[in-house]
Amino acid sequence: MLLKEDAVLRTEHLTLRRWTMNDREEFLRLSDDPEILRWTGRRVPSEALFRYYVSLETAFAVTADGKVAGNISLFKNSVTDAFSCLDIYECAFYFFPEYRGIGYGSEALRAVLSYARSQLYADAVIAGAMPENARSIGMIKKNGGAFCFDRKRPSVPDEKFYVFSL
Repeated sequence: MLLKEDAVLRTEHLTLRRWTMNDREEFLRLSDDPEILRWTGRRVPSEALFRYYVSLETAFAVTADGKVAGNISLFKNSVTDAFSCLDIYECAFYFFPEYRGIGYGSEALRAVLSYARSQLYADAVIAGAMPENARSIGMIKKNGGAFCFDRKRPSVPDEKFYVFSL
């Protein structure tokens, strides 16, 4: 069950809480994981991304048994702002290797989708993944994401985007 208490979301196995300055080392270790870098295509340095996530009310450290298991965030950007008649957020997520493949990603995703619907009053959430990232695409589809568009740009990895209607 999802509860909201001072920007903390709780599920059966997880607590999603805002990133704090005390999380810097864990965030950098997570963000610089080679497998995560392989799939994010991120061009922003990890330190800058950390500062951004700490400032964002909708970026969550996903914790299990008090340990950081991963990250999940909702944010606005040029893609979401292109749909001016709808309130849309983009979702990004990644987890440490020992927390992948055990359902925590799905559990965290369902929590932020519920949060987006009930607290942000969003119309939809989108999530992107590289076409070769079968694991992320499978999780997105398993949780109700429907393919909505491809984004292909020069010098940036291709992405497939999926929408969750709320």
